[in-house]
Amino acid sequence: MRKLLLTVFSLILGTALMAQLPNIGIRAGLTASKLSTNLSEDFASDNQLGYQGGAFVRVNLGKFYIQPELIYNHRSTTLDYEVKPVADIGMQTIGARTELAIGTFDIPVILGFKIIKSKLLNVRIFAGPELSFSTSKKITYDYTTNNGEDFTGEVVDPITTEDFNKSTWYMQAGAGVDVLMFTFDIRYEKGLSDLYNSGDLNFKNNVWVFTLGIKFL
Repeated sequence: MRKLLLTVFSLILGTALMAQLPNIGIRAGLTASKLSTNLSEDFASDNQLGYQGGAFVRVNLGKFYIQPELIYNHRSTTLDYEVKPVADIGMQTIGARTELAIGTFDIPVILGFKIIKSKLLNVRIFAGPELSFSTSKKITYDYTTNNGEDFTGEVVDPITTEDFNKSTWYMQAGAGVDVLMFTFDIRYEKGLSDLYNSGDLNFKNNVWVFTLGIKFL
């Protein structure tokens, strides 16, 4: 009888302790990035697909939870604007389309609330800050004349890799669903600090994120 009670007590204690353990998992998905600039009348940005992947730890506090993450992000976007040739008597303007690819390591920390909470299904909303550290930057230039022909001469282009900031702050908000060990999130990342700053030109990055993850615990 004593061994049976001890066994039952151990099982109950083990279950209680497991209930307090955090969820550990991985997630990956697609992003869509668009830039907002202080010179929106001169620059236009289009959404481009990127990708991200990483790990998270979810500390459950009843219906609330805290979730720090470590994510690698590859954001892509485009800018359309006009530039001038270095030497041109008529000062002809050339159309520029610049593609930007930026690799970062991101550290989001979100606070979430489970609107529906059960063993099989959770429906969540969340928000929190994110600090992003740049690891790589690549710019591809494409210049065309007013006639739509490729322009290969020298131009005065305001966009260079040297003026990208090494770290950037974002604010995240979104919603998610957990089904058993699977988790799906939709997020919007709003750039709080400048991704790029040079003279009179600066822009921030705003990103939609769609990810699928797996919880191992």
